[in-house]
Amino acid sequence: MQLQETKSTTRIIDLLPDILPSQVIRITALSATELAVQIKERQFSSVQVAEAFCHRAAVAQQLTNCLTEIFFADAIEQARNLDHIYETTGELVGPLHGVPVSVKDHFNVKGQPTTAGYISYANHAVRSQDAHIVEIMRNAGAVIYAKTNNPQCMMVLETVSNIYGRTLNPWNTALGAGGSSGGEASLIAQRGSPLGIASDIGGSIRVPAAYNGLYGFKPSGKRVPTSGWECTMAGAESITAVAGPIAQSVQDLELFLQVTLDAQPWLKEPLLALPWKSQTKHLETQKLTVGLMLWDEVVMPHPYITRVLREIAESLRQAGHEVIDFAPYDHKRAWDEILLPLYFTDGGLDIKQTLAAGNEPMLPSAEKLLSDPIVKHRSTHEVWKLNVDRDVYRMKYLQKWAATAQASRSGRAMDVLLCPAAPLQGTPHDVKPWWGYCAQWNLLDYPSGVLPAGRVLGDDAYPQGYQPVNDLDRENAALCESALMLKKMNDEHIKALAFSGR
Repeated sequence: MQLQETKSTTRIIDLLPDILPSQVIRITALSATELAVQIKERQFSSVQVAEAFCHRAAVAQQLTNCLTEIFFADAIEQARNLDHIYETTGELVGPLHGVPVSVKDHFNVKGQPTTAGYISYANHAVRSQDAHIVEIMRNAGAVIYAKTNNPQCMMVLETVSNIYGRTLNPWNTALGAGGSSGGEASLIAQRGSPLGIASDIGGSIRVPAAYNGLYGFKPSGKRVPTSGWECTMAGAESITAVAGPIAQSVQDLELFLQVTLDAQPWLKEPLLALPWKSQTKHLETQKLTVGLMLWDEVVMPHPYITRVLREIAESLRQAGHEVIDFAPYDHKRAWDEILLPLYFTDGGLDIKQTLAAGNEPMLPSAEKLLSDPIVKHRSTHEVWKLNVDRDVYRMKYLQKWAATAQASRSGRAMDVLLCPAAPLQGTPHDVKPWWGYCAQWNLLDYPSGVLPAGRVLGDDAYPQGYQPVNDLDRENAALCESALMLKKMNDEHIKALAFSGR
């Protein structure tokens, strides 16, 4: 089939309706929550749903290179077994019965290899069991059918490796899909998956979600299971890596977390024994105090981002919520003196040794990060001191958050903080953007979500005479989605606000 020459071949997401059967389009237009209902009501069988998403994922792979492992035949067999159970017993296996779920490559899937973007890992045997979160999804009835690309070394905001190559952004293939969960985001944006398992230690769920117009959520540490994933720097726990969802809707994010925590994962690995308590209905009637942070005083977001934030703030005011300004606290110092040093206390040695074991070159994205003079080996005592600095900074930020009660009419501290997910909407290939807008909340271990909020307009522009405040800001301005943050362990509230504020 020839693509229409009038349509942009960089915005390939617009091409999909021309090359997909109507039944595939109809099924893949549904969210994970909607699919679960449609399967329960026998509108579609699990096999029909699996076939549709396998079809669309295959097309997405050819257009954007988002997949690493494809096991469609196994997925159809999983779906066939689920249909048989439903037909013979009248009972669903679980709340995700027949819903396809894609998996970021570094999570183990039984019977499949896990490379995590490293050539040396490609020589490892296929995995004999699922990662814990994959097991939970499967036990809830999910159909596991594909693994998605993540970058070399994981700690970068573009998805490219020497094994699988570069994943493209379907909205503009001249831009990256974000990282490190860029394969998930690219696939889900093309509706080749309704729900994906991803991970985040510095923005790896939220930046790809933002770049691809999706919903993503980074939980607080030790709530969602992470056992059974493969990565370098395992055991480095000063900054907690987490697993979480990327999806097409707020309801799907909550479905993922409800299913996960209903499984009581703390009985199998050391996690916080905190069941999921949905706040959606409660917050639909509650008037909230919302903090607004237009920028972090390090890198000014592109003008369309600050415009959209102001529009959201005004919409919240019109809905009866109180919006107050929130000034960031020392974000640049926190990055330079605490966060970046704690990310690489070994100076990047584990990553370099893993690359050497596979005789593979370090890619530009990783090279730019690890060549930062702040990245160096730290002694045990230096790490202890950094951990103390981290905890002191966390306490001061909590105090600053609590002090917002003095600025609100209600006398309550802000319930949620509205701010950019990134200072720009997508980066050209091999460009290293400022990730402080997302990584800040990893440092604080606050739950953080991202949701699509607007589009770029032709008249978006920096204020006349704007002068960048530093080199990072200058680089971002030359390249001329919003995120929500909450205090630690208030994970339930973030999606409720996104739901009630839409």
